[in-house]
Amino acid sequence: MPRSAPTPCRYPGCAQVLNVPGYCANHQPQVHREYGRARRGFDTELGFYQSARWRNTRAAVLRDNPLCCRCQAKGVLQPAKVVDHIVPVKLGGERFERANLQSLCVPCHNAKTASETASLRNQAPS
Repeated sequence: MPRSAPTPCRYPGCAQVLNVPGYCANHQPQVHREYGRARRGFDTELGFYQSARWRNTRAAVLRDNPLCCRCQAKGVLQPAKVVDHIVPVKLGGERFERANLQSLCVPCHNAKTASETASLRNQAPS
């Protein structure tokens, strides 16, 4: 099998030659750190989900309801890992109102989020 040609590091201004396309060992950690910083800048809800008040509320909901609500309705006992807003915050749901929070397992939360995202896309004007 032929070997690929050496390529320079993808970091601007770096001339180190690599056998595999990408970043050199000096720039790989820096690029990873910059990506994380950029991502945090786009995630407007990150501060909310990292707040002490949310963490305490989440812990209390999981303590009071340790099983997934959707699985329980089907007769399946599945531990909950996620606290979900029944009415999403983006649609006017209250952030800390216990009546708007439910315990879900990860698959049920992912299915609910996908369903909400799909319905929002269908409602968006084109």
